[in-house]
Amino acid sequence: MITAVRAGLRRGLTEFGISLRTPSDVVFILVGLVAVGVTLWLYRDVEAAPGVPLTWFILPSILTIQLVFIVGYGLGTVVVTEREDGTLLRARTLPRGLPVYASGVVTKTLAELVCTFVPTLVIAAITLGGRFGLDAGDLAIVLAMLVLGTLALTPFGFVIGTVFRNPRSVSGWGFLVVGLLAFVSGLVQPLAALPVWVQPIGLALPLYWIGHALRGAFLPGEFGAFEMFGDWQFGLAFLVVGVWAVGGLLLAPRLLRRVARRETASGIELRRQAALQRA
Repeated sequence: MITAVRAGLRRGLTEFGISLRTPSDVVFILVGLVAVGVTLWLYRDVEAAPGVPLTWFILPSILTIQLVFIVGYGLGTVVVTEREDGTLLRARTLPRGLPVYASGVVTKTLAELVCTFVPTLVIAAITLGGRFGLDAGDLAIVLAMLVLGTLALTPFGFVIGTVFRNPRSVSGWGFLVVGLLAFVSGLVQPLAALPVWVQPIGLALPLYWIGHALRGAFLPGEFGAFEMFGDWQFGLAFLVVGVWAVGGLLLAPRLLRRVARRETASGIELRRQAALQRA
């Protein structure tokens, strides 16, 4: 297994290097970073309270939305694309092929997260003049929650890659599904401001708790009064996201094996012919 993980790490880093040399992938990243920069710049002088920039509210939501789109939408797109072109089928036929494949996909996703988060924080630092409001403990919370959140959201990516049959469906319906999850989790507007029937859905999802913990790290303690429970619930946030992460570690391999078993050479050829006809 260790050998498979090492091979997957090399595969993932190689694919990430190729992605950085692909103009469309680079443009996608740059457009997202420009949107982040414009948003933070427009609100740079707005304060939620004296000495508390409004961007301290906005930045946690940006980081969480980036996380779900890369781990959910991005990972799902990779899986469904490699189902269509036969990569997943070939991985299934090789010794330890699926562990190598899974390690490679996750490695590439983690590299994309780093490549997105670091420039985002640099842009935020420039916009805010270096004022993040984070001490060492807060920074530890941010890093721990981003890592745990990545594990918790990985099954979403594999579910998207399993449910949708081609990349074009993911780019449409998959994008909508991930955006809807972000909305009902209170990342676009506070969860407390959403309809009452939506709030239990948001509280059950890991996205709300990831955003909650990040907001708690960036914002002063008294701003916890605006959250659903009237205070910062770091322990509960890590518990909920941790449960999702454990579930993800157990579920993701099963989802990958399931979708791999369903792949056949004839099915791949049929989808390829259908794609050529649409083109």
